Amino acid sequence: MASRIVLPGLEIDLPVVSSEHVVPGNPPDYPLCDVAQYLAAYEQPGRVGSTWLYAHAQDGMFLRLLEASARQDGKELLGERVQVYTSDGQLYSYEIFVVKRHATDYRLADEVGSDEHRLVLQTSEGANGTIAKLQVGARLVNIESASPAAANPAPRPRPCPPPGVVLATPTPNTGGTPAP
Repeated sequence: MASRIVLPGLEIDLPVVSSEHVVPGNPPDYPLCDVAQYLAAYEQPGRVGSTWLYAHAQDGMFLRLLEASARQDGKELLGERVQVYTSDGQLYSYEIFVVKRHATDYRLADEVGSDEHRLVLQTSEGANGTIAKLQVGARLVNIESASPAAANPAPRPRPCPPPGVVLATPTPNTGGTPAP
């Protein structure tokens, strides 16, 4: 399973968890903070098809990716390396070949060659509820072994509610009736 993503040129380095990873207090189907997530409906690195990783466009996550995409439609990202580690100690290196701004579908991941290994990175382009997303496509260029420590950083995901959503604070139950 994908366990870490690094974009050295953008100083992005995040643990990766499944899109099915649940953190109490996080809205359902809403990305977590402080990690990237893999979309479980797609393939894992090393398998033919697309691997889909996403994270918020926030500082310490994919914000620098979004910022780079806004300069000359992301031209500076073309040729950049992306490293994806897996929990079994492998390092998959990809090279960015396309920057798709304002994407509204999954075609970048779905339209792949029969023997292609593709990586798709996605992040938001606007405030909560904005449909259009930034998607970046990268092709596999190398596979090598990685140390277990490098491949398996300890993820510390936290709830990441949309702006304006207040997380419920547990109310202590001091009596014999359930807390409201």
